[in-house]
Amino acid sequence: MPDVLILYNKATTLETGVESDLISEQEIDIIVPLVTELLRARGYDTDTMLADLDVWEKLRLQKSTIGIVLNLAEAFGGGNTNETVVPAILEGLKIPFTGASALNMNFSQDKEKTKLVLKTYGIPSAPHQLFREGTEPLRRGLRFPLIVKPVRQEASIGIYEDSVVTNREELYRKVQESIQRYGQPTLVEQFIRGREISVGMFGNGSELHVFPPLEFLFEDAPSELQQIRSYEYKWGGKKEQMVRADLPQEMIDKLVEYSRIAFTATDCRDYARMDFRVDDQGNIYLLEVNYNPGIGPNTHGLNNTLTMMASFEGMTFEDLVEQVVLIALNRYRKSNDNPNPNE
Repeated sequence: MPDVLILYNKATTLETGVESDLISEQEIDIIVPLVTELLRARGYDTDTMLADLDVWEKLRLQKSTIGIVLNLAEAFGGGNTNETVVPAILEGLKIPFTGASALNMNFSQDKEKTKLVLKTYGIPSAPHQLFREGTEPLRRGLRFPLIVKPVRQEASIGIYEDSVVTNREELYRKVQESIQRYGQPTLVEQFIRGREISVGMFGNGSELHVFPPLEFLFEDAPSELQQIRSYEYKWGGKKEQMVRADLPQEMIDKLVEYSRIAFTATDCRDYARMDFRVDDQGNIYLLEVNYNPGIGPNTHGLNNTLTMMASFEGMTFEDLVEQVVLIALNRYRKSNDNPNPNE
């Protein structure tokens, strides 16, 4: 079996956002030891490496001993930004690695560009407006309630229980707050009243496998405007429930179709997750494309959506992690650009 190097970042420096955002980075302390242990138990020679400022040189020196990198780094250099630097380094050194390329990350991080491109593929999303200054007039046709979110943040960072706004005063307060905190444009979308659905998958090309859709339930939300995957639900102590979505088969088929198209059109690799809202009339709206979704367990106080989806088909956390490694290895073996053809 090939040697597996687990590459991860431990964010201790806040480079954007607010101090509480670093809470989302703490689960790596739990996940890395668990993944290391399970891969070793399954026969892989496994080591770990911190994606710090010296990671290029460390990887260069160890390149000949690395079969594949399991890329769990969600930032770089001890901060909470620059996630795309890690795959760029691996590509530059021609070291095989799991998951998203630098290209896929750079594109999919931008929620507006993703929406606009996928619209040309027939995938609907909510009407929106991008605010760069925070003072632009509201586009005609956008009606309250609206949801406010940073355009390039992940993991519910910057989306709070008060991010759905119902009037202009709330809108401009939240938009300006978001721009100031995250130093990037703010996406304002028509809020879709209804259900929040996620569809996960692993594989590549004709071997792409889509898991049964999952629904998030927010039973303690005081209003439907707070029934969203906010920071408070994902990281702040509130409890969301993840269940297998009970949907008509024709809707499941449409969600699977949209997810397959989105995976291919945005150049996802190995595994991904697509998030949607479904309104009361059964209309589907894409929220975002999630490359490298969490593959941690649903134990130890953690909530990992893709792992829960895999469990709907009898896959364990351990099975899912190994499959991600094997899928990536298979992709490299099939590629003419395989940087390590002996693996």
